[in-house]
Amino acid sequence: MSTPGGARCATHPDVAAVATCARCGNFLCGDCTEVVGESPYCEPCVVLLRREARPSRVVQGALALNILGLACLPCSLAMPLPTLVAGVAGLVLGSRELRRIRRGEGAERGRTQAQVVLGLGALNVALSGLWLLWLFLPRGG
Repeated sequence: MSTPGGARCATHPDVAAVATCARCGNFLCGDCTEVVGESPYCEPCVVLLRREARPSRVVQGALALNILGLACLPCSLAMPLPTLVAGVAGLVLGSRELRRIRRGEGAERGRTQAQVVLGLGALNVALSGLWLLWLFLPRGG
């Protein structure tokens, strides 16, 4: 019995290849192909890509926004709105990025930044809340 010609999957030699890994060049069957962006990759290369990828720009922007929010708090004596907005954005974006990383969709290197953004977001919301309480609570006298 002769075997059919053509490329075979590197992991499943009895199955015809449908793609080539964009990073390592291994032949891949449909079960072994993972598409990242628009390119096919094998599972080990996807793991490597996610581990070495740069953190999300969204998380980097949220980090800068939360640092700016903390810096703005003393300047906005009447209303801590910038700090509150930065804090809420940090909570939402940090949580979203951590979920993406857990699902394997985000860069593993972004985990620490996302955790810092989440912490700074909580701090900004808490400080804004305390500031608002101090502004609006009646004082004796």
